[in-house]
Amino acid sequence: MTYQFLHTADIHLGHRQYNRAQRERDMYATFKRTLKDAVGDHSIDAVFIPGDLFHSRDLRPSVLETAERALDVVPDDVPVLVTPGNHDQNLDRREMTWLEYLHQRDAITLLQPDFASISQDERSVEKLFPSPQAASEGEGTGVEGTVPGYVDLEVSGFESPLRVFGLEYRGGYIDTALEQTKTAIKAINDRAGEPSHTVLMGHFGVADEVPDLGAAARYSTLQQLEDVVDYLALGHIHKPYEGPGDAPWFFNPGSLEAHSTEEARWELGYYVTEIGAEGFDAKHQTSKRRPFYTFVWDVDGYERWSDLVDEFGEAVNSKRGDIETWCSRDEYTTKDGDPRSPVIDLQIQGHLDFDRRDLDVEALESKITEVTNAVHVQTKASVTTAEIVDLVEDMDEDAVFTDTGTLRTEILEDEVFTTVAEQTPYSEDPEATAEALAHAKELVIEEQASGESIADYLQERRQEAFSGGVGSVDPTFDEVADRADDGGIDDEIFNAVYAGEEVDPVEAAIRTTEAGSEDSPAVGEVPEDVDDDTSVATKGGEN
Repeated sequence: MTYQFLHTADIHLGHRQYNRAQRERDMYATFKRTLKDAVGDHSIDAVFIPGDLFHSRDLRPSVLETAERALDVVPDDVPVLVTPGNHDQNLDRREMTWLEYLHQRDAITLLQPDFASISQDERSVEKLFPSPQAASEGEGTGVEGTVPGYVDLEVSGFESPLRVFGLEYRGGYIDTALEQTKTAIKAINDRAGEPSHTVLMGHFGVADEVPDLGAAARYSTLQQLEDVVDYLALGHIHKPYEGPGDAPWFFNPGSLEAHSTEEARWELGYYVTEIGAEGFDAKHQTSKRRPFYTFVWDVDGYERWSDLVDEFGEAVNSKRGDIETWCSRDEYTTKDGDPRSPVIDLQIQGHLDFDRRDLDVEALESKITEVTNAVHVQTKASVTTAEIVDLVEDMDEDAVFTDTGTLRTEILEDEVFTTVAEQTPYSEDPEATAEALAHAKELVIEEQASGESIADYLQERRQEAFSGGVGSVDPTFDEVADRADDGGIDDEIFNAVYAGEEVDPVEAAIRTTEAGSEDSPAVGEVPEDVDDDTSVATKGGEN
């Protein structure tokens, strides 16, 4: 008898990619189908999800409902173990997360360590992963203390259990977290007994496997875990990889659905892993997902828009058969074997001989949607015009253009953003400003991020890049904040607020800063012209 588990990650339920409701439904449908296939075709005994079950920690009720419906396909005797990722993690441990809600509903078993207490020196590192017993007594993690850091799973044929630890997303602190994890695992094994095998679920990337990845663990750090971890189940990076060498011990399945046109080129999927006497046998399976099809259109040689659009229509019609064949591949069909409508990656390139404003991208998108029944057309226009040629003539031609003569829009974009930054108060570091602007553009186009989240990102980047300069907080604001914390506001403002009147915050800040501490009432002190009867709660501290 064998023991098999499903290892999947980065489900991102609720991600309405391109602001299309169909793409949100795809995230759910692909996850549910993965669970069904794992249960029906592979008779799995457990499900491991190391992070990003949800796309956001702030869920609409419909997203939570789809998660519960998908998880319903898993039999009650098959545990679903989940760790928090950066998308579904709530940094405020005082508030219950939706993962904790599902844990309390017995839909999943959440595994979450106690780094908060460790960092505050309240507990030894050996207590990093609360035991299931501690969680049953309300001494685990989570708001109610019901979340353990690890669980033991009984495996038929083995005298000792399979021990599974959950490591939440730790960002730039991942190397330190892994070092502490090694110490904790050793201590737990000494106390609870050696398991037959050890699995660590972690939401982080491996720097040596994915180039240019921030907040990733160094391979040298991972090597230190090999003597205490048999199978490292990873999430976070959407591209599948495993390592090292011919006998890998860490595995990253990739996401189930493509969350960008680049990701659509990868063999996305999940692992079905079997435990045997010799260890783990992990087989990567391709997920059943929405197809993406790349259509490249060269605008060279067209002197008029009318000529271009007519030939574009003919070219799309000629490609209809190829697109239908692509969408009929096994991984892109529905459960009934029917091809699914694609997301079209439309890449427009070349040199325009007419005004760029006459290039009607929406008309091209409508044409290709009509022919292919695409759920969305994601367009990237990388075209040059006479104006662009003038702009780049002083730049390195080899850097700006590819071998085929296609404009590298990211190089031109960087030049434009840098030029703009040099003419702003942020000219002290135009490269950092250009980088922030480029990423903000990606947040808008690729992730359809809200204005609030983009503003938060830009504010964070400004304060990082210009500490003490144009991006820093006005010192007078700090003084106002400190005095406000101490109850240091002048009598007139205090009385106005107390009476429910509107107060201009700018005026209040200026007046409070100018006022001396001797002019401000102390905490709990009632101004002279406020009736004592109205402030009993303030004086007595009662509610």
